Amino acid sequence: MAASAQAPHVSRRAALRLLGLGSGLALVGACAPAAAPTPPTAPAAATKPTAPAAAAPAATTAPATSAPAATTAPTAAATAAPTTASAAAAAPTTVTSTLKPFQAKDAAGGKPDLPKRVAWANTSDAEFFLSITTAMETAAKDRGLEFITAIANDDSAKNVEQINTFLQRGIAALAIQPLDANAQAPLMQQAIDKGIAVLSLVTPPSTNQVIANQYKVGNAQGLAAAKWIKENLDGKAKVFYFNFDHIEVLKERHRGVLEGVKTAGPGVEIVSDIDPGKITNDAGFQTMNTALQAHPDINVILGGDTVCLGALAALESAGKANGKVYISGIDGDKEALNKIKEGGAYKASFAFAYPLMGYAWGQYAADWLEGKDIPLVSQFNAIELNSAQTIDQFNSDMQNATNTWKKADTYFTNLGTISYDTRQNFLKVAA
Repeated sequence: MAASAQAPHVSRRAALRLLGLGSGLALVGACAPAAAPTPPTAPAAATKPTAPAAAAPAATTAPATSAPAATTAPTAAATAAPTTASAAAAAPTTVTSTLKPFQAKDAAGGKPDLPKRVAWANTSDAEFFLSITTAMETAAKDRGLEFITAIANDDSAKNVEQINTFLQRGIAALAIQPLDANAQAPLMQQAIDKGIAVLSLVTPPSTNQVIANQYKVGNAQGLAAAKWIKENLDGKAKVFYFNFDHIEVLKERHRGVLEGVKTAGPGVEIVSDIDPGKITNDAGFQTMNTALQAHPDINVILGGDTVCLGALAALESAGKANGKVYISGIDGDKEALNKIKEGGAYKASFAFAYPLMGYAWGQYAADWLEGKDIPLVSQFNAIELNSAQTIDQFNSDMQNATNTWKKADTYFTNLGTISYDTRQNFLKVAA
């Protein structure tokens, strides 16, 4: 059963930044029409702001557009549950809010007559994607599956050709992330029709979809800043926020951040709330330079790691990067984590467990082949990394996905249920 319509082209740049988007899993708004996780990136050093950071794995330069439209949502929508009463009243409806927590069962149903082979249609050799590759391959081998992959190097036509090759060779599961939704969707549908599990980063149609609740991601960042403001600035702060409202799904993150930081009290003033246009170090540097001319007393900066690293460089250039400044980003960019370990103005980054996502996909592929249930949605949490200890623990967990799998609920929540027998209930929308 194919979706009734397809949406415009979704570039990898626009879509990927949505799970994390400093951008995560960006991972994606829980209710938005389409989007994808924002992977952690390793931007150019923030101390060299004159040259824009290379997109690794991607920077958003164009608004995200919706993925293939669905004829109907799999369940009736309900109201999300943000952390404040006022937020709850205005919260959008979601698909995931109606899904029950996933409960793994030993019992198995019908099994697909498919090769014991899982494929990962990778689009880039960036660090983020390679970490998924390694973890997925480990899980597949742990479960006795053959693992195959190919890298399209951001070439949509090549990506489609590689997916076709996988399907012709024969696979039990296809893992995929957004590159060109229009081109990929028919192949994903074809795979589902053949009984293949389709494991995706926010892109429908899929039998398991990785997402992040963007309101919660933003609210966690805002609440952490509010806590620091109350403890270190007596509840008074001049706040600068990098929003990305040209990407529809991230408007919920915007709302979450501002509602969170304002819980510090009436002494919080949002002096600048601006979209830098691009997610690069240079965009963050230039935007912050301009803001400092109008508001030289800015002492709290929130946004994504890539632009916030540029903002830090601007503060350092102006001699304002002192211990009374609080900067936090989203993505877990390596340079941001290094800055946090050094101490100083950069206080926290909110990261997603991407290697664990790859490991989960390998496990779900094996379960699918055995006729077992797998989750319909995997909603990843933003993990606050605010010290050398939390960073080292996170890195250790990500480097040993096999052991971390035992405590996977720390990093993500599984919702809904689907199996080979119930594959007609696949997701037709971005959850």
